[in-house]
Amino acid sequence: MRKILIMFGNLFDMGWWANKINSKLGLYDWAKRSKFRKWQESLTGWQFWAWQIVGGITFVVIMEFLLNKVGMTMLPF
Repeated sequence: MRKILIMFGNLFDMGWWANKINSKLGLYDWAKRSKFRKWQESLTGWQFWAWQIVGGITFVVIMEFLLNKVGMTMLPF
């Protein structure tokens, strides 16, 4: 009975599906070997914070632009 309930819960769990698909396609391993990831983890001090702030703001601006094209927004104003 417990096994059936767990399987039913996994059916509607997006995290479970994402993990299953990523493991099957090997995307986790590909991301671990990425040159971009290695560069990002080597940043220290002010470079780390500059990357986090500038990269984060850039991501928000681009996503807001794309979402506005389909009539949605992620900003509260």
